[in-house]
Amino acid sequence: MKKIVFFLVFFFLLPFNLISSEISIVDINFLIKNSEKGKKIQKEIDKLNSNQKKIFEKKQNELKEKEQKITSKKNVISEEEFKKEIEIFRSDLDKFNDERRLSIQEMNKKKTNMIAKLIKDINEILINYSKEKNISTIIDKKNVIITRAENDITKEILSILNK
Repeated sequence: MKKIVFFLVFFFLLPFNLISSEISIVDINFLIKNSEKGKKIQKEIDKLNSNQKKIFEKKQNELKEKEQKITSKKNVISEEEFKKEIEIFRSDLDKFNDERRLSIQEMNKKKTNMIAKLIKDINEILINYSKEKNISTIIDKKNVIITRAENDITKEILSILNK
């Protein structure tokens, strides 16, 4: 009787232990922010943003100067000429705003593409890692409520990603 109970307990508990060891978690955001590739991407994005900001600040200052010149001419020139200059200024301002909006969209697109490429690399590493370690499921840490610390493979994946 004791042998039967032992075998039943052994066969029912063993699969649960195996299942729990086949599930791991990884913090994708941590990998993106702290990997060498992720830091390189962030530096590149910051540099591009800084360059764009300088360009648009210069253009914005030019538009402010132009606006001041137009305002100062208000009492000197005729009303028709003043309206023409205001219309030209408004079209320049609209053009500036459109360029700025398009630039921001391009920057967001570049950022998204670079991060997508990094995530693709991370996924390839995770696939290979799961095959090597016989892990059936890997879940992003932000979707996990509670787990054991030994199920977190983030640091191991980070070291592989940085190679």
